[in-house]
Amino acid sequence: MLIAQVEPFVILAVVAFLFVASLVVLSLIGRLFTPWFQATMSGVRLSVYDIIGMRLRGTDVKAVIQALVMAHHAGAPLSVTEVERAFLQGVDLEKVILAYVRAKKDDMDVTFQELVEADLEHRLEEKLAGR
Repeated sequence: MLIAQVEPFVILAVVAFLFVASLVVLSLIGRLFTPWFQATMSGVRLSVYDIIGMRLRGTDVKAVIQALVMAHHAGAPLSVTEVERAFLQGVDLEKVILAYVRAKKDDMDVTFQELVEADLEHRLEEKLAGR
């Protein structure tokens, strides 16, 4: 069958479908690779599978990556799992990350999970004060 013999409507429909499909694919690529690229360029080790998992679990990928980058740049690197778990528990990631960085700089013997638990119990300041 020659292209000239195909109805113009069919050609238009195929072109429109391919255009929409390509937009969907580009959107998915952007949603996966943009956070990965940001993390990688900041020195944080993160895989595309981590991002897919975070999206499936309903995690705010941008917030987790910002927290990971902040901790990494401050010299207190954390794992993706720790930060995502803290996010899913409902803590204020920025506040807990800053507390963790401060604790590490002050050579306090405290883990990130202890600070997360302290934040959930509204006693983060007490924990940092050493009480």
